[in-house]
Amino acid sequence: MLGRLLHGLGAFSVRFRWVVILIWVVLAVAMTLVVGRVGAVTSNDLALPGTDSQAAYDLLAERFSPQENGSSPIVFHVASGSLADGGPNQQAITDTYDELAGLPDVFSVTNPFANEAAGLVSDDGRYAVMPVLLTIDSANLDEATAQEVYRIGTERGRAAGMEVAVGGPVGATLSVQGTESSEVIGLIAAMVILAFTFGSLVAMGLPILTAVFGLTIGLAVVGLFGHVISIASIAPTLATMIGLGVGIDYSLFLISRHRQQMRRDGMDPRASIAEAVATSGGAIVFAGGTVMVALLALAVAGIPFVTSLGYACAIAVLTAVLAAITLLPAVLAVLGGAVDRVRLPSRRGPERPPSEPSVWTRGAEIATRHPRRSCLIAAAILVPLMIPVATLALGQEDVGVTSPDTTERQAFDLLSDGFGPGYNGPLVVAVTLDPPAHASDAYQSQYDEAMALKADLEEQQAALTAAADELTAEQEVLEAEAAELARQRDALVRQAEELARRAADLRRQEARIRAEAGALARQAERLRGRAALLQAASARLTARASTLTAEIASLQAEEAELRAAIASAAGNPLAEAALQRALSRVDALLAAATAALAVAERELAANARRAAVLTRQTQTAVARAAQVTAQAATVQAAAATLERQEAALRRQVAALEREAASLNARGAALQAQADELEAQKQAAEAEQDQALALQDELTAEMTKAGGDERGTDPRIVRLQDALAAPANVERVVQPTINDAGDAVILSVIAGTRPADPATAALVEELRDAVIPPATGPGMTVSVGGTTAGNVDLAALITKRLPFVILAVVIISFLLLVVAFRSILVAVQAAITNILSAVASFGVLTLVFQDGYGLDLIGLDAPYGTVPIASYVPLMMFAALFGLSMDYEVFFVSHVQALHARGVPHAAAVREGLAASAKVIGAAALIMMAVFGSFILVDDPVIKQFGVGLTTAVALAALLVLFQAPAILLLFGERTWTLPRPLDRILPDLDLEGARRAAPAVDD
Repeated sequence: MLGRLLHGLGAFSVRFRWVVILIWVVLAVAMTLVVGRVGAVTSNDLALPGTDSQAAYDLLAERFSPQENGSSPIVFHVASGSLADGGPNQQAITDTYDELAGLPDVFSVTNPFANEAAGLVSDDGRYAVMPVLLTIDSANLDEATAQEVYRIGTERGRAAGMEVAVGGPVGATLSVQGTESSEVIGLIAAMVILAFTFGSLVAMGLPILTAVFGLTIGLAVVGLFGHVISIASIAPTLATMIGLGVGIDYSLFLISRHRQQMRRDGMDPRASIAEAVATSGGAIVFAGGTVMVALLALAVAGIPFVTSLGYACAIAVLTAVLAAITLLPAVLAVLGGAVDRVRLPSRRGPERPPSEPSVWTRGAEIATRHPRRSCLIAAAILVPLMIPVATLALGQEDVGVTSPDTTERQAFDLLSDGFGPGYNGPLVVAVTLDPPAHASDAYQSQYDEAMALKADLEEQQAALTAAADELTAEQEVLEAEAAELARQRDALVRQAEELARRAADLRRQEARIRAEAGALARQAERLRGRAALLQAASARLTARASTLTAEIASLQAEEAELRAAIASAAGNPLAEAALQRALSRVDALLAAATAALAVAERELAANARRAAVLTRQTQTAVARAAQVTAQAATVQAAAATLERQEAALRRQVAALEREAASLNARGAALQAQADELEAQKQAAEAEQDQALALQDELTAEMTKAGGDERGTDPRIVRLQDALAAPANVERVVQPTINDAGDAVILSVIAGTRPADPATAALVEELRDAVIPPATGPGMTVSVGGTTAGNVDLAALITKRLPFVILAVVIISFLLLVVAFRSILVAVQAAITNILSAVASFGVLTLVFQDGYGLDLIGLDAPYGTVPIASYVPLMMFAALFGLSMDYEVFFVSHVQALHARGVPHAAAVREGLAASAKVIGAAALIMMAVFGSFILVDDPVIKQFGVGLTTAVALAALLVLFQAPAILLLFGERTWTLPRPLDRILPDLDLEGARRAAPAVDD
């Protein structure tokens, strides 16, 4: 039945090949243009009907819109100093606030410096956060709007030298990472595998071409669906992974069958195409249908977010199937026998003789020789991988492990460093009140008391101020007078001291002059004494000169007599000689006397000169002594005058001091008055302290109430206090009350990051243990926010995962029973798929939750581990169950076709495995290459899908090629038996067309 339909479709695609190709090209171009025109809409909105977080979201949307959109924090950081010091950094932030407030899509923006109680500036002043709330939700937030907010939010801060990052919806929109490079790598890897599988570059390109066309249209449909229903932002990436993988695999199946028919059976190319569509096409349709059913079965979870992932991936699979059974046959028809053109050089060797078994045949014989041993080997491989599943915990997406290059991660880190990790995901406690909130009686009483104290203090303050002003005026006058007196006294004292100094100088001068006069008198006396001595010496010299003159005259007379005697004694030698000797003696004495006289005369002349000098010196000293004595008298008179003036000034100073004493007495009187006023002031201050204490209490209450007196409502206060009690609560933000007063929002900041299990535990603690006792009549309280929503998502998935698994298994089981008319085949397939799924979950747990090998996959995990997003295992199970059916169907359909032709069961299993092993192996490698390439994407969730699906496909292929044949051999011929009631009611799909006579195909 199915074979005939598919054969007709294949024949149509061959006959009208250019029309079919044109339709696909036009459809791909048109869909791409439409999406480019209207846009592909995705959303991160997490709708969870019936959950506490959804109730909180609905309340926000109804009474606090657009608070439900979530704020985008702009975080500023400076390495040193303070952002709140009034300097250029604070000015840059303030200017940023002013410009953002003017954007049309900005509903509100908060200046971090406007309200200290809001806690938007860190304690050390180095971090500040500016929450921006947009009027549009994340589904309608386009990149241009997000980029504009980002530009304005970061431009000035970075120009001032600050580190700035943006989180929230804006940051998430700008942090979406493209997967194009991963897709290219996956395609290149697939091309290499296909080239080696087919040995022909032409055949290699066909699956790539078909898969790309199918994926292009599939993603366009997904993007357009986003305008009708909410499609998760990650859905297109998952659809790309699965659509690309199955698209290539399905084309591989069909091309392999087509080439086999032409080579082995010698079929005409166009007839072979229709036959391949009728045979492998049936497996493709059934496998694709199974994948789609498994993905659509995610709707059983009742979670729109998860359901949208199933829709998107199912659409990609659908277009991949349609491309494989329509576009690919048309392209093959155009190529005709040229499908094997451009063969690889290494593949141009001689053909293997038909009698010689292929490597796949030998492998099949080994795998099926000892089925029980094969099952044990498979178990030995799977069991160690399955053990970590026991510790698998469903977590939530963790921005803290995303790429550090994204602004979303940078904002996360800055918020964590400056304020605490919990600020990245506040818990939103939404409350409804009936009757509406109102100020508490205690607050009103305190307020009235504060107003009365304020009026009394104002009256006292006015009286004290008047008295103080009067006293101050008198004190100012008195101080001015005292200052003037002090100035005058100081001036007089300075003058008196100056006069005393001058008088002392004159007295010292007088003493010096009189000492000089005494010295001159003494000098004159000394000079007179010396003059007297000179006169005495001169008298003695005069007397000696006279004596010498007389002696010379006597000697001269004696000489004359001797000369005369000599002359008379001439001729008497003896007498003459005696006379001559006497003359010589007299001449000697005369010469000595003459010399002594000359000396005496010279000394008399010198004494005369010295006497004249002494006389002049004595006269000078006497005159100078008289002059100095007169000068001393003058100085003495001047000193006496100065001393009299000083005495007069001292009397004036004494008078001023008496006047100052009078002023001091007046000052003492004023001080007494001041003391009295001080006592009154202290009494007033005591009342003021009481008023301030009351004011502080009121301020604390108003601060806690968020500046709204309705926040003092005992119901709100009681809940607020209860929310602050748990150990993991860092802070409870002041309440926000709507205008009607019937709804309140309280934000709870946890001490741990949103993805930390302790935060999820806090959500449960608040809901189960904290909020119920603090909730009174007329109150409904819900805990929401992104973090609580993710907790609810994990809880819902944990609760509904068994139902989804059961639905997928049952539906797949029934489809296999219908397809192969065998219960045991369906049982074997279910066992194989479940085992590979559980083992892949074990690998996922080991790598991400336990942290083994995170560096190998390029994941920056500052916490050492990465939480597994709650929807990843659920999505993986559905996708894997469907994808592994590809290999299961392809293998079992070969076995079934051989068995239907009369081949014994064991031989059919071996031959079916040998015929399908190469294609299944290549298909698995292609799927692993495609999925594995997405491990290169920085998004940790995409990495989780990449690792999980790559592992799952590898294990599924291993089990299909190793364990599935062993189980079928153990089942034996019973594999193909059906209970009679089922045999009568089940249709015979004949996937491989074994019971169909192939009609001719017109060209």
